[in-house]
Amino acid sequence: MKIIQKKDFVKNTLSSLHLKTFLLILLFFFGFCSIAYGLIQNVRLGITIFGCLLTIVSGYLIDQKLKQVNIWKAGLTGQESVENVLSLLSDEWNLINSFKIPHKNCDIDHLLVGPKGIFLLETKNYHGKIECVGDAWNYTKTGRNGGVYKGHINNPSKQLKRNVWELRKHLEKKINHLNSGKFPYWIQGILVFTNIHTELELQGETVVVLKTRQLISYLQKFHSEPLPKSDIDLIMKELK
Repeated sequence: MKIIQKKDFVKNTLSSLHLKTFLLILLFFFGFCSIAYGLIQNVRLGITIFGCLLTIVSGYLIDQKLKQVNIWKAGLTGQESVENVLSLLSDEWNLINSFKIPHKNCDIDHLLVGPKGIFLLETKNYHGKIECVGDAWNYTKTGRNGGVYKGHINNPSKQLKRNVWELRKHLEKKINHLNSGKFPYWIQGILVFTNIHTELELQGETVVVLKTRQLISYLQKFHSEPLPKSDIDLIMKELK
């Protein structure tokens, strides 16, 4: 399989979070030093109070940033696991990672183009129980002490549908001579849960929902109008 790595939004976000966390740690130590200086030198109380406030605020922000880092790291791990599975496909297939549609707030984790068609993959790395009824989603997880509580989950099926729609409109503009302005091929959206500890309960889901290990089998069994190599090359040229 041919892999094209676009500008990696997740890695860039992680780099930004690491930098912000480092700067906050510097502020934390500056606040700590201000407290120590104020107490040792017996200077104005204001310096000690300033140091206390700076230490408390920066400590809280460090904790929040570290939580965000863990979330984004989990997302990156999920994306990499999907890429590893898809690498088993033949060189007839093309994989674009981290595709961003120009001038749209639309970041696509993976675009897969090959003889079976065009597949848009959104990956989720939630650890816990995911319930879906139609387009309604719920997420519960177990804490370190065994307590079960409700976690936050956006609506991944609506996100997937929007991304498919935006990609179709983008390709219609770029390749409008294939069929009088209409992009003639189906774009199949797939929602992929990558965490091995995810428990899925689905009822009447409106999108395709898979675990990572099911991807290859799904692609092999997928039935659609074959995508000619000439059109694959044209689509890839416009997506690169």
